[in-house]
Amino acid sequence: MNLEITFRHLDHTEAIDEKIKSKVGKLAERHFSNAATFQWTSWVEHNEHYSTLKAHDKGKDYFVKASADNLYKTIDMVVSKMEAQHE
Repeated sequence: MNLEITFRHLDHTEAIDEKIKSKVGKLAERHFSNAATFQWTSWVEHNEHYSTLKAHDKGKDYFVKASADNLYKTIDMVVSKMEAQHE
């Protein structure tokens, strides 16, 4: 698994970084091959938090986006949406 994490207009903390790595790691184990690549982006705009996840695996592209009043909610929402695409 290859994971790239980007933050815009918010502080990048080790705790947030580790939570994203953990969630995407579990997601990758259940639904993707070892060759999958992921791009995670989180940002704040007008007091709203956003996160997106792009995934590429076996010639297919996946994309999900979530917004909420805090960053941790968006992380859980994005992972949940990506899992729903694989059910």
